[in-house]
Amino acid sequence: MSTFVKLTLAGTLVIFAILAAGIYRFNMTNDDIYMVMEDGQVMQYDEAMAQEKAQAQANEVEVVTPLEVKPVANASEVMLKLFSLNTANPFEITLPEGGKSVALTHFIKIKQTEFAMGDYQDGDVKGRALLDYLRITPLNFDPALEPDTQSNAPIQDDPKLQTMPFVAPFIVTTQGSGVFWYLGLFSLDFEHNNLKHLGSVVLGDRIEVDSIEPVYPFEAPFKIAVTYRDRAPDQPMSESPEIVKTTEVAVSETGISHLTQ
Repeated sequence: MSTFVKLTLAGTLVIFAILAAGIYRFNMTNDDIYMVMEDGQVMQYDEAMAQEKAQAQANEVEVVTPLEVKPVANASEVMLKLFSLNTANPFEITLPEGGKSVALTHFIKIKQTEFAMGDYQDGDVKGRALLDYLRITPLNFDPALEPDTQSNAPIQDDPKLQTMPFVAPFIVTTQGSGVFWYLGLFSLDFEHNNLKHLGSVVLGDRIEVDSIEPVYPFEAPFKIAVTYRDRAPDQPMSESPEIVKTTEVAVSETGISHLTQ
């Protein structure tokens, strides 16, 4: 067989091989394609795509976007934590001596008790005001006051339901040795997101407050009983107070004063 014939046959075989490969390639279906999954499993293309789609649908979670509450610039950390009020209006204590207002700005823990605290300077005197907020005691000056379910008037139209009067003990310290406890009367206004300090009575120096309770029945004239531990007159301040005492104070919607001591 001549060389020319051999080359012609060889070329023809190559052309047929190429055509056969092309026909196979373009007639190949998805059943002929396999994929290696993340877990190493080998699956047909269509089956792998169906499984991936089902998994994506199963992982779809309806996202409900809550109403966005925009933070108030310079919001009070104390008002937010104690009353859930996002406001720049501070919780201020009016010092019984001198009448200076002290804004409570942060929290501090002393002997397992957490206080809301604010620093102040009055002339050359520096000090702190600390609120024992865990002993906040709300007051209801009108026990008979209940929302009128038969009325069509909205509850928010009643100013008494917009405010919360309460008493709370607080400490005033200075650069001296005194750590004076007071019982303060406050009124929280939910409509305007602010708080007023209406008055205070002194309880003692370096005492330990045990309880604050409205005197039952809590009706006019309204009374609060404060139980605390004090020291004997000749007992050093370095010793723990052990003498149990109770004092009653009179409270109203506008002020607070001592009844007994």
